[in-house]
Formats: sequence, structure tokens, C-alpha cells
Amino acid sequence: MNADGRTPAAPRSPEPSPLWLPMTSMSMFERGGTTLVAGDGVRVRDEAGNSYLSATSGLWNVTCGWNHPRIVDAVTEQLRRLSYGTLFRYGHDTARDLAARLLEIAPGDFGRVYFSSSGSSANEAAVKVLRRYRSLIGQPERRLVVSFDSHSWHGTGIGAMALTGEDLDQDAYGADRRWNRLLPFPDPFAAERGLGPDERTCLRALAELEHTEGERVAAVIVEPILCSGGVLMPPPGFLEEVAAATARMGAHLIVDEVATGFGRTGLMFASEHTGLRPDVLTLSKGINSGYLPLAATLFPAEVYEAYEAAGTYLTHGETQSGNPAACAAALATLEVMEEEALVKRSASAGSRLRGHLDALLELDIVGEVRGEGLALAVELVRDPVSRAPFSPMEMAMISHLCQRNGLLVHLSRRCLLLFPPLVVTDDDVDEIAARLTGALKAVRPR
Repeated sequence: MNADGRTPAAPRSPEPSPLWLPMTSMSMFERGGTTLVAGDGVRVRDEAGNSYLSATSGLWNVTCGWNHPRIVDAVTEQLRRLSYGTLFRYGHDTARDLAARLLEIAPGDFGRVYFSSSGSSANEAAVKVLRRYRSLIGQPERRLVVSFDSHSWHGTGIGAMALTGEDLDQDAYGADRRWNRLLPFPDPFAAERGLGPDERTCLRALAELEHTEGERVAAVIVEPILCSGGVLMPPPGFLEEVAAATARMGAHLIVDEVATGFGRTGLMFASEHTGLRPDVLTLSKGINSGYLPLAATLFPAEVYEAYEAAGTYLTHGETQSGNPAACAAALATLEVMEEEALVKRSASAGSRLRGHLDALLELDIVGEVRGEGLALAVELVRDPVSRAPFSPMEMAMISHLCQRNGLLVHLSRRCLLLFPPLVVTDDDVDEIAARLTGALKAVRPR
């Protein structure tokens, strides 16, 4: 039964294909016909009248919940005052104020902010700017960008796909990886079964790359927690080793906090859990609670100064870069986060939810629970002995069971991911756990 007293409806009969292209390989979701029409707080409603508790925050980005009056009012006021302002040769006060605020709170020594409209474009801007920077300072051979394989996610743009380790059919789409190198990232749960790399293997690969190609590396890009790949937590000290190797190679360390920034992991930025100091920082998703498309790439002053000294400019940009309404939503989001203590709330609510999820380890199909704050993963296994994963279709069915039970979760290859809005209450947390428990207890492995 939903919180509003209604029983979730069974999937309706197949509908005509939508006019957009859904990003999924599972046509069952398209046939299911779930079309959301409204949202408030931590709940959304579909056109059939079913209410769902969102443990996904949309796509992990609606951190302040749907229909927050402060953010809605800020966007409305901005649209009335200046609905659009380009950053080509001009500027506007909302982008200026947001840039100053980001430079103030970011965990690093940055001098400039470049605005774009998605995490993918933020990462592509980082790579493009740094490769050009190397040419400007007389190091054109430094073009390689190192990322991590199997589980990393940096976006679906043609350049970001080359950085992404997850299988996105990069070759089929023609993603050019000649100037990219992929290193393994530790996967302790898989390593226990010989199905993934352990930390020692990953450090050896890092050392080998440093020895053989270190002089050609422009940058290393890493997520503090590999969220899309299953909330993989780096072993203690691993990211520090990555940062040290990057520094020895004379390269820039790009930290991708698109998914983990703005309170998601119980601190403002996940880098703060390890003391990691990015040279370049990429941000999106929670930057304005998902109300409008916005992303940011933060660069050190040295990069900007090299362009100035060469008398050249960055041939890069988007029409909607730093859209005034999107920036206004971001400024309002930061105010809401501070006034409602949402970073602290993420830590406490995450701890409460983690306690509920740990109790699920009693179920035979739950192999591991991991995460930080309100970025949590439940790793599912076919049985407790082999600990073999479910097939992708079986995982999709389990996700659908959760939806039938009034709960939206995010589906990873082997895991169910829970990223509730930071405004989630204790009662909401308890309800998420209860609905998830009910769905998982109904699973009968074949």
C-alpha cells in the first residue's frame, strides 16, 4: 500500500513507443508505461495516480526534494528579472555570484569556474582545456588522460564515453580512445570470487603506467566513490596513492564529483573523506538540486594564466552555459542546504538507512551493503554459497518489484542503489527500508 492509502497498480498494457529515446536496453520499462507527472518532497506520482517514494532522487540529483519553495521562487524571480544571459563575451551577476560561491566551498585551490549543462560536458571541458594547456606550455606530447575501467562513469558524450570504464558500446559508437588509458579499480567483493581486481593488482597497474607512459600523461580522472558502478568504495589509502602518482607524473588530478558532491556522502564533497585535493573539480547533479541543467568545472589559476599569456582563448562553449535561472537555482540550493543542515542530515539519515540495510544481510540474496551518507548499494547474489550475481534481466525484475511496492530504486549491474533526497525524514527512511525489505523477501531465485 502506498503512503497515500492506495495500492500500487499493476503494470498497464503496452503503450505506443514514446517520441524520445529511453536510455535503457530493457524494453520492459518502456512497455510498463511509467510516466511521472508530479513530485513533492521525496515522493513522485505517475499519470495512473500511483505514488512512489523516490530512493533515487530522480537521477541522484534532486537533493532538496521536489517542489522546494525556496528554489522554485528563486528560479521564478530570476526568469522575471533576466531570463537568459550568454557567457560569450558577456556575463551576468548570477553566474558571477555562483562562481564565487563555488570557489569558496570547493576542496582545492581553484581560480576559475567554467559552466556547462551536464556532468558529461563538465568532464569533456576538463580534458579539452588541459590538453590545450599542455600545448600552450610547450608539452604537446602530454595528451594521455587516465581513467578507471569496468565501473567508472564520466558521461555519455563522445569524449566522456572514452573516459568511462563501464561498457557503453564505446567501440560501436566510435569513441576515440587512442589518447586514453584505463586502469583497474579495486572491487573487493568481486575479488573475493576471483571476478574482479584487488587493490594490489590495481596499484601494480598504476605503477606500470607511471613507469612506461608517465611523461605523456596530461591528467588522471577519478571519482572519489564509483557510484554508477555499484558505489565502489576505494580501499583506505588507494586514492592517496593515485594522487601521489599523478603528482609524480606532473599531471593534473581531475576529481569527478558529479554524483558525490553537494552533501550526497555526508560531507559537502566526497573528497573530504580522504583529504583528497583535486587539481580540477567537476560538478553537476546536486549543484542545483536537479531543477535545471547545470554543471561546473573548476580549474587552477595556472591553467587560465597560460591561456592569457599565450594571447589565446578557449574555443569551447554551450548556448546554455551558466543559464541565469539554473545558476539562481544553484544559489538557492546552497542556501537551503545550509539553513536546513542537509549535509549533516545526509550523514544521520544515511547512518539510519545503513542500519536497516545491514539487517538485510540475513537474506540469502543480499551479499553486501556499502556506501557513505545517502549513497548506498545493496549487492545481490543468487545464493550465499556461490555468491554469483543475478542476470541483468533478473536484476531488472527485482527493481520492478520495488516499484510495484511503491519504491523507486536505481539499478546497477549487480546492485540496487539508494540515493534518497537529503531532505528525507526518519519516517521516510524507515519506509524506504520497509518497502525494500518487502520486495526482496518476495524474490525467489531460480
